[in-house]
Amino acid sequence: IYIVGGFVRDLLLERPVLDFDIVVEGDAIALATSLQKKFGGKLNSHKRFGTAKWQIDHLTFPTSVDLGFSPVDLPDSLDLISARTEFYEFPSALPQVEPSSIKFDLHRRDFSINTLALRLDGRHFGDLYDFWGGLEDLNSGVIRVLHSLSFIDDPTRLLRAVRFEQRFSFHIEKRTQQLMEEAHDLIKHVSGDRLRHEINLLLLEKDPRPGLLRLNEYDLLSQIHPSL
Repeated sequence: IYIVGGFVRDLLLERPVLDFDIVVEGDAIALATSLQKKFGGKLNSHKRFGTAKWQIDHLTFPTSVDLGFSPVDLPDSLDLISARTEFYEFPSALPQVEPSSIKFDLHRRDFSINTLALRLDGRHFGDLYDFWGGLEDLNSGVIRVLHSLSFIDDPTRLLRAVRFEQRFSFHIEKRTQQLMEEAHDLIKHVSGDRLRHEINLLLLEKDPRPGLLRLNEYDLLSQIHPSL
């Protein structure tokens, strides 16, 4: 069992941690179901992707169980995900999913700084896993995709690269910039819902203006709509 991605990144950057993504090398839905049976709350699962969201009910959480901490310190929910690999049939398509190891699960993520994982089980508790150079890029302030088809697989990563670059005052590395320039017209294939979600996240940043200007530099705003 691992906690991955944004949690580990922000923990190492000493920033507030808001994401709680738990990856399981095994059946995440089965684990989430057992947690819900033992501790209550609600469960929503998605069998196709092997994911489950456990909504924690702090009011009904059993006080008889000694966890070593107070239930009020728990988040409102936990996302549990089976380790998997993904294959995309065409740009912006929903992925085809197969079970996999933590190493290849992390490789499907957007940028190297989001590929770090902390192991949570047994004697391995607290071990940091860095298969794809994420720690070096985090220390160097670099935004880097993991492979040349990253933006083709998911064009919303074009917007996300700029958001992370501006949030952390990092810089997008040269090869990733080239891939962005080659893929910028793929934004047209992304649904309005997904585009709106990414733009909303950018607008929720402390100061969204630099990010919007940077999107314009990459000719991404006009790809979303000509009037932008």
